[in-house]
Amino acid sequence: MIKSSTGKLEISFDPAAIALETGFQLLSFSAGDALQLKELPFHHKDPFDRMLITQTLSNNYTIMTDDIKFSQYNCKLIK
Repeated sequence: MIKSSTGKLEISFDPAAIALETGFQLLSFSAGDALQLKELPFHHKDPFDRMLITQTLSNNYTIMTDDIKFSQYNCKLIK
């Protein structure tokens, strides 16, 4: 939605509604996820990717990405 607000991406639908309709579960970014950011090494500089990494680590999730920087963290990956 940030890219949409800056005009870099046009979104003419509600992505959250579509995700729910297709069976996806929406995840919240918790205070616990945020606290882990302090301890996360700076292999990756993108703040949103760092948020995804801490959310993956704190909740023992697996993340799908082709970003090789994610492999520098101790998180489960699908490449």
